[in-house]
Order: sequence, then structure tokens, then C-alpha cells
Amino acid sequence: MHAKHAMTRAAGAALLVSAINVGSLQADVWVFEPSVTLGQRFDDNFFLDTIGGSSLSATRGIGQLILSRESAAASFRGLARVDGLLIAGDENRNDGLDSNQLLGFDARLVSARSRYGFSFGFKQDTPSRDIVSDLTDETAFPLDTALTVSQSNNVNRREFTLQPYFEYDISRRLRFNSRLTATNVEHDLPDPQDAIFRQFIDSLPRDENGDPIGPVLSFDEVTLADVGDRFTPSGELDDFIEARADFELKYKLSRITTVSASVAFSRFEADVEPDPFAIIPFEDLIEDPNEREIRRRPRRDSISETQSFTIGYERFLTPLLQLTAAAGIFNNSSDLSDTLRPEDRPGEEIPQEMLDDLVTDTTGFLGSLGVRYDAGRTRYESVLRFDVEPSSSGTQVETLELTGQVNRVINPRLNVSLRGRAFEPDRLGAIETDQFSRRFISFEPRVDWQYSRNWAVAASYRYRRQKSRLDVESADSNAILFSITYTPPSEVRDLANSK
Repeated sequence: MHAKHAMTRAAGAALLVSAINVGSLQADVWVFEPSVTLGQRFDDNFFLDTIGGSSLSATRGIGQLILSRESAAASFRGLARVDGLLIAGDENRNDGLDSNQLLGFDARLVSARSRYGFSFGFKQDTPSRDIVSDLTDETAFPLDTALTVSQSNNVNRREFTLQPYFEYDISRRLRFNSRLTATNVEHDLPDPQDAIFRQFIDSLPRDENGDPIGPVLSFDEVTLADVGDRFTPSGELDDFIEARADFELKYKLSRITTVSASVAFSRFEADVEPDPFAIIPFEDLIEDPNEREIRRRPRRDSISETQSFTIGYERFLTPLLQLTAAAGIFNNSSDLSDTLRPEDRPGEEIPQEMLDDLVTDTTGFLGSLGVRYDAGRTRYESVLRFDVEPSSSGTQVETLELTGQVNRVINPRLNVSLRGRAFEPDRLGAIETDQFSRRFISFEPRVDWQYSRNWAVAASYRYRRQKSRLDVESADSNAILFSITYTPPSEVRDLANSK
């Protein structure tokens, strides 16, 4: 549970695996599955703003190629996807990244007792619109949150993931699994107008209810003069690197019961802003390449290390009903001492307790509880998880997540589903004034119709709601999503999928 979930959040690798899995292929031939999709989205508050809202309508063209080959001894699966913005109508923002890309492959070798392989993933998108935040595979949950207080970071984000893995059957009942994961996440600087607008919103005076006092200008109306001509942004996203190792033993007690034990180790390094108490000389501030009046403080190092131990349990309560559970403990050590240096307060002595607060040691609990009921045409699934994950907030974070979905096959061509997600991230050792902490929920009914051999349509309604710890008001979004997909005919693919 723990290894799989961390991999999903760190780099979206589970998305790649689910997207490129084209079934139980038995033929030792290359299978190509290209497709073209036209998608439309109407959203009344796309960026989840608490003030004013930000309606958006967008048409996107998506080209995708799935490549696979599988034999008794080896398998290869690859995915390439380009998601391009065709038309956009956006009230309060620039269009942001015009094109998103997703690239991944997994190569796997199989012997009588062992399986080993290597996977790679690359994803380019924006935190305000994760690739899976639009209409996607019915098994994928929208992940367009958990990085910022709002969804307004319209910057280019790149994620790279490398993951070698090895599995070995020690005996008929005992299996050893290992996995190494390296993740690198980078962000471009925001557009100057995005930074100016965010500074304007953050600097608005508020009443006791949290409502702004005075006029609230629109995105295009705000100028440098409205924020004081010169300013230093804060709260922008942080680049990071995480290295993680997972080791697991699984033992099959009986035909219906399996137990497991796993350990994991991770090291997280991020480039973060100096502590707010630090005084940075003007000459050391870094000028924005596109607006000289925007100057940023030079980045410093944040380091987190986490060790965890988890016990797992899986059991089929009935032939159709499966229960999975896991419980464990983690220890996290975070070091932010580089963000506040002695020279940051010239002529002053920094209080020792302030320096001590920059190095923390946190112990907590991990766990998950999942239920899956598969009656053939109808499938129910729900999972509750407590975990520690990487983030672009400068540290690893403690998360609580509940997901659930129902899928119903009406007929071989028509499928309906209902998905929901509740998510609450919190910095390890967070304080009451930490605006990163918030609660997010999403709810989505959906219909998929394969109306011919090569054409498919999908439509859904998505509701999202988010509330930051420091915001009095929550932000709501209502969206209608529609897509139509064309997959060219392929006798080789159809033959492989039929076996």
C-alpha cells in the first residue's frame, strides 16, 4: 500500500501504468494503439478562487499513442500523449501552458521465480490543471490539488520519475518485492501578471469575516502600482528531488488470505525561500527576467528524511468481496536550518528557540483500509489512507485521503460511474498559521459510450470544493466535461486483445 501510494503522488506513475495497460496480451507482437480526442470543459471557478471566481471554457485536442508487446518472458508498454489547448475563454487568467505532455514506458522481464524491470515517466503540465484533472480514464481520480492554497499557479511544471524494481518468489507462498524511485520536480517562474495579481489578492485588507475591504480588481486590471510598484513574491512553488526505497515481504497464509510487512526509506531535498525572519540585502535579491520590479529572495535548502514500517493484511471475505488493511509507523526528520543563517540578522542574535524550531523530528501513524466488491457488471471500491508524501510546498507532507467509486456496465458499449475524493494535506509539524493545510473534496458522475468500434464519447459533471486553514470562505467549482475519441482500426490489436 505505502509504496504504491507514494509512487502515485510523487510522479503520477500509477497514471502511466493504468493508461498504457491494454489488457492481458498473449501474442508476442508489437501492438500500436493511437487515438485522437477532442475535449471540452466548462468550469465556473476553475482556479478555485475564494474571491470573484474564475470561469473558464476550453477546447483541447489530445493525441495519444500506446505501444505494447508481451510474451511469456518479457513485456514492454509505452505511452506518449500530447494535450494541446485549441480554444480558451478565461475571465481572469492567461491561458498558461498551451500544451501538456505525458511520456512513460515500462520494460519487464519474467522468469520462473523472478520479475524485474524498469519504468520511466515524464509529465509536463501546470499545477492549476494537472493532466488528469480533465476527462480521463474512468479509474483515474482528479489530482488537481495538494500543491498550493489555490489552484492559481499557472506555471510550467515538469516531473521526471525513474524506477527500477525487482520481485522474487522465495517459495510458493513467500514473495519479496523491492522498488527504488527517484523523482525530480521543477517549476518555471509564473508570468509577471500572475505574480502581481496574487500579490494584490494577498495584500487586500479583510474584515472579521475574511471578506475583502474595498474594490477587488479583475486579473487584467491589476497593475504594479496596486501592489506598491516593487515587491518580493512569497509562497511560490518549490523544486524538489526525492529518492525512495521500498522493500516488502508478502506471505500467502491461505488461498484467500495474504499478510505482508514492508519498510521504506526516503530523502527529500527542496529549494525553498529563506525564513520570513531573515533580512536579505537588496543587492542579493534576484530580478524577475520579465519584470525588474519583481525581485525574489535567493533559494535555500530544505531536507527531509522519512523511515516507515507497515504491516498489511488482505482477505477475500466472499468470492466477490475483498478487504485490504495496513497499519504502520513513520519517523520524519526535517531540517530547515539553512533558511535562517546568523548573517541574516546583522547586529542581532537570533533566539536559539527560533533556530531549534527549524529542525524537527516527527513520529506518526500510517495506514489504509480498502474494500472492493466486484460483481461483474457492477464494481464498488473505497480506500482510506494515511500517508507521507512529497510536495512542492518545500517539505514532505502528511496526508489523509478517502476515495470511492462505483462502476456499472449497462451493456458492452455503455458504462456509468460515480467517483468521489476527499483529501487533506498538512505539513509535518504544521502550525496554526500554516496556510498550506486545507481540505479538498471532489465528486463526479460520468457516462462512457463506445458507440462504434472506433468511436467513443464520455461526459461528466465534476464538483470541487476547497478550504484553506486560514481562509474563512471555501471555494467551489462546478464543471461539465465532454470528450469524443477516435481510435483507428487495427486487426493486430483486436487479435491481441481477444486472446
